[in-house]
Amino acid sequence: MTTTTTANTNAASATPAQTIKPQPRRIKPLVMALIMIVPVLIILGLGWALIEANRRQITSGPAPDFIVNTYGGGDFSLSAQKGNVVVINFWASWCGPCRSEAADLNAIWDEYKDRGVVMVGVGYLDNESNAIEFLKEFNIEYPTGHDAESRITGMYGVRQVPETFVIDKAGNVAWMIPGPTTAADLRTVLDRLLVAE
Repeated sequence: MTTTTTANTNAASATPAQTIKPQPRRIKPLVMALIMIVPVLIILGLGWALIEANRRQITSGPAPDFIVNTYGGGDFSLSAQKGNVVVINFWASWCGPCRSEAADLNAIWDEYKDRGVVMVGVGYLDNESNAIEFLKEFNIEYPTGHDAESRITGMYGVRQVPETFVIDKAGNVAWMIPGPTTAADLRTVLDRLLVAE
């Protein structure tokens, strides 16, 4: 009797346990949306970066015309400057190299303003109070205004600040300086353009 009971117990323990099949996992709708949207956003971001990197920067040919409202309350129109050599400086109050070139730009303005050279500063991604403080700090007297919605910087293909463009008497881009400039560099170009017919 004892042996039979043991045999029955052993037989019962030898039968395989009933297995429970796991239910397939469902991906939550939010996770699925993220899985689909994130790669699209990455592709769009890379595409935008490529467009920005390859944006055409103006280095020659007719200078794109623009009008900028100056901080002094007037307007500066590039097309109204035909017959003059024009220096366009793109800058920002938060830009360290812009601060380093400010004295040179002032020197050029003082030296050439009565010789057929016009200067204009175009503020890039700046707020008005900081820009005006910058102009006061460096005693900048040439016309300067804010590039609303970055339209002018877009037309010129500005990639960084500072950048300076020198426009000849006929309205063509004669020289483009990526990064800070010096009075000596500007004098070389301005003297050459002023004697050109």
